[in-house]
Amino acid sequence: MTYQISTILILTATLATTFLSVSCQRMQFVPTRQENQSSFSTPIPMDPVILPPVISKPLPVLSKGTCTANSSTVLTSCQKCTVPLNPPAPAQFSKKGQSLIDVMSIACSVSNKSAPKNYVPPTKTELMARLNRLSPQFYPDSVMSGFQISTIEGLKINPALQEKMFGGLWYQPPYSDAFETYFGLEVAEVVSQICYQNSNSTFTPYNSSVLMSKQMIDCTYASSNPFSCVETPAYVAANVYRNNLRAAMIQSVKNPYTTPEPKPSKICSWEKFEGLYELGGEEQLGKWLASEQKISMEITGLGGFGGQCSLVNKIPEDAELQNRNVVLSAYICK
Repeated sequence: MTYQISTILILTATLATTFLSVSCQRMQFVPTRQENQSSFSTPIPMDPVILPPVISKPLPVLSKGTCTANSSTVLTSCQKCTVPLNPPAPAQFSKKGQSLIDVMSIACSVSNKSAPKNYVPPTKTELMARLNRLSPQFYPDSVMSGFQISTIEGLKINPALQEKMFGGLWYQPPYSDAFETYFGLEVAEVVSQICYQNSNSTFTPYNSSVLMSKQMIDCTYASSNPFSCVETPAYVAANVYRNNLRAAMIQSVKNPYTTPEPKPSKICSWEKFEGLYELGGEEQLGKWLASEQKISMEITGLGGFGGQCSLVNKIPEDAELQNRNVVLSAYICK
């Protein structure tokens, strides 16, 4: 028992001596490597990298349509749709109808004692409005004799002949005969009806009176058998013109003349390319040229058209055109 206690005390003293010896020695620290130290240092801030914006080029605008019949469709400042039209409609007045208006616009102003009180002669414009259907359809032309031509044309320009025919007695042969057989009514009748607008005229649009030559009148009164009298061919034709004039005057009131709208002989269609030329402008021009369309090109800028416009019949060779905004147009008629 005494031996065990002594052994324990000896071991305890030895351990204590060893601990004190170790604790009294200088502590040694192992230095770290330099690169390990730098890896734990605070990072230096850097400016952010800003990438340039991506600029996208707008795609061209393509459009198409039908040209208006009156050729009013504007494609560029140097091109419109020119739509071909059918031949124009017949003139409003026949040659005979126009001559009657020309002569009477003067005749109605020639002073005559038979004129009504406060008479105001109609103007040529007023006569054209009242007789607006003296057309080739209702009052057609007829073959004129040489004397008819000289008489009617003379009444348009010769003051002496105008005064002779319209300033005194109405019957002035042979001039009045030429007048009657061309227009289909007597001078007195046309003045009363057209100038004075007298409802009691022997010629009106609605009555059926006939025109008679002096020979026919003389035969009728002198013959014991008036039915045996035969009218001259010129006056037979004149009564046809007389009835034509009646029909034309009725149509002038019931169905006044209106200017017919021109009708196109073809239908025209157009196409446009608006945008950067490099994005398909050359290809579009090539298609239009191949189909023989009428083409124009306008270089545009800010605010619309740039004023540089021309017709195109081949692909342009200007290299600077690639980066320009353009309006390309074309149309074709079929």
